[in-house]
Amino acid sequence: MYRPEKLKNSVMKAGASEKIADKIVASIKVREGMSTLELRNKVIELLKTLDPKAAVAYEAYKRE
Repeated sequence: MYRPEKLKNSVMKAGASEKIADKIVASIKVREGMSTLELRNKVIELLKTLDPKAAVAYEAYKRE
C-alpha cells in the first residue's frame, strides 16, 4: 500500500530537501495496480530534474 509519508522519508534520506520531497509526493499519481518499480522510476525521473545528486543516492539506496 502506498504511503506518501514513507515516500517522503525515503526521498529525504537520499539527500533531497523537505521542499523537494513534498514536491515529489505531490507530483506522484499512484494508480491501482501500479508496481513499486514503476513508482520508484517515476521518483527517480522527478529527482533527476529537481535534485540530480539525490537522484543518484536514491537509486543506489533503493538497490541495496
